[in-house]
Amino acid sequence: MPRFMPFMARGCVALLVSLAAAAVQAQPAVQAAELPTAESFVRAPQLVSATLSPSGERVALIVTTPAGRRVLAVRSLAEGGSTRTVASFDDADIQRVHWVNDDRLAYEAFQPGAEIEEGGAGTFAVDHDGGNVRELIVWRFSNAIVGSRIERRGLPYGWFVWGTLDDGSDDILVFRRTTDSSGDAVMGALARLNTRNGSLATLSFRAPPFASNWVLDSQRQLRVVSTSRDGRSRLHWKKPGSDTWTVVLDEPLLDAGALMPRFLENDGTLIVEGRNGRDTSALFALDLATGKLDPEPLVALAGFDLAPQLETDSRTRQVVGVHTRAARPASVWFDERLDAIQAAVDAALPGRFNRLHCGRCQSTRHFIVFSQSDTHPGEFLHYDHAQRKLQALGSRKPWVAPARQGRSTFHRIAARDGLSLPLVVTHPPGVAPDAQPAVPLPTVVLVHGGPWLRGSDLRWDGEAQFLASRGYRVLQVDFRGSEGYGWRHFQAGWKQWGTAMQDDLADAVAWAAQQGLSDPRRVCLMGASYGGYASLMSLIRHPQVYRCGVSFAGVTDIGLLYTARWGDIGDQSKRFTMPVLVGDPKADAELLKAASPLARVAEIQRPVLLAWGLLDRRVPPEHADRFVKAARAAGVKIETLSWGEEGHGFFSTKNEADFLRRVETFLARELAP
Repeated sequence: MPRFMPFMARGCVALLVSLAAAAVQAQPAVQAAELPTAESFVRAPQLVSATLSPSGERVALIVTTPAGRRVLAVRSLAEGGSTRTVASFDDADIQRVHWVNDDRLAYEAFQPGAEIEEGGAGTFAVDHDGGNVRELIVWRFSNAIVGSRIERRGLPYGWFVWGTLDDGSDDILVFRRTTDSSGDAVMGALARLNTRNGSLATLSFRAPPFASNWVLDSQRQLRVVSTSRDGRSRLHWKKPGSDTWTVVLDEPLLDAGALMPRFLENDGTLIVEGRNGRDTSALFALDLATGKLDPEPLVALAGFDLAPQLETDSRTRQVVGVHTRAARPASVWFDERLDAIQAAVDAALPGRFNRLHCGRCQSTRHFIVFSQSDTHPGEFLHYDHAQRKLQALGSRKPWVAPARQGRSTFHRIAARDGLSLPLVVTHPPGVAPDAQPAVPLPTVVLVHGGPWLRGSDLRWDGEAQFLASRGYRVLQVDFRGSEGYGWRHFQAGWKQWGTAMQDDLADAVAWAAQQGLSDPRRVCLMGASYGGYASLMSLIRHPQVYRCGVSFAGVTDIGLLYTARWGDIGDQSKRFTMPVLVGDPKADAELLKAASPLARVAEIQRPVLLAWGLLDRRVPPEHADRFVKAARAAGVKIETLSWGEEGHGFFSTKNEADFLRRVETFLARELAP
């Protein structure tokens, strides 16, 4: 059970702010003694999140205390409202919170670190005043007490929060994740869980197995299920008044025509994300009775996949807007009142990306605004539409000074085969992005992981800003295979590990040198996961382009992705997805060997900084162990850094800051004039 302690969250006191546009001026270059510390870029946010209650009368705040623990506080948004802590732990952090209704919250807490002990995480419920605490889910495989027929309250490990309802009840939606005979995670039951008495009511009885997504109707009944299995994507529908599930669509999983269900309207129209003959994805209306899509999209972006997050009024169950992401975050509102509110907030916070969060959006006067930019890590504000006032709730990282951050610019450049490559350039603080003539600077190519995900945009990026603060221009390329830019861009990366995907990075360096942005003699790569792999492989494919490479948790042997016993890549992915995206381990054995840094380590002629976590299950330590041994045998200049408590990413701020300091020293030496 949680242990409570009094705490008034710093930074949560609402201050009336007057906001006006300010001209962006180039700041003078800072001296080395004034450089911000590595810790300041990776330190945990002070105000982690601000979540509005359904009526908008209260806001739930996850705040980091001076001791480093994340606690849950609730603030009344009424005039003169107070803030009080309602949940905290001595040895765990609250990570997510959900409003069950206007009086009750559900929250999730986890022990920090890559591994969690049994019972070291769970989901709880509490009233807004801190009363009536109940354990809902606890991370134990069994709730039975040894030597007794008594069972603890709550659901065991394997259950997770799926969503909320705002239907006047104390219920939330939960789902159970199970494991099939191949070891793959499978979404099992979907159910309503009462947060006061723990009663459970299943919604997915006799629903199709292997669900990847569920969609409820306005009466909160399960009507649409999408499944992914054996390389096929299927869309199932249960008509009102029927107990029979009908397959509406059956398509290859990796296919341009695959659809993702998003929202079900009362007339049987399903709003889906798909392409419908387009290169980029958009929102379309699908008639479930006929299986036909409307030819014209409801919402689309030019040059970007929509990747929508629907804003739905929690009471009326109507879609009122779409949040999306082009070069920067953006929102499209279908409601004129909400569109006008967005315009008013944008006018008050110019030069930023301002996202509105609302519960009962069409009737509420209260909104939470998350405001950020390329130089601002973000802050939360309360907008009272009745009074036309913005009040600051707190900043994520108040110690970060926007005036001392580097500016970022978005570009589209041409790869050697003509493919358009999105590129974000982060310039050092005090360096004007549009300076003419540009001054060539030492450059770091920061490669995103995945690789099948969207990379960077014009939001503040701590890692890029750290590098920029040390005087480097930072290039972040969404190379072929990255998602978010259309099917052609995604498919162009299939089976291109070590070849065209690396060429894209080199082409970005060539473009930056032609623009006078980068000194072509002083370029290094850095990345994690796939980005770590790309750093190593680029030194092999384009040795003349780079002076050094930094790899954290990087793949060194593609074959190990298929064969490693201590890994978390599922059998379904190994059998049906990776052979298409990366290569078949049998049919493409020579291709995969040629694309593996381990097999070609003797070709690396540049210094390498290799770092990894010993608890990594996505790219097990065997990748690093084998590579280090082979590199040293081949005479490669290699530095190593590892941590026994880290996994596929950093959980410790201390370790991450240590890594950045080692990177700083490494780059300063290897990119010296």
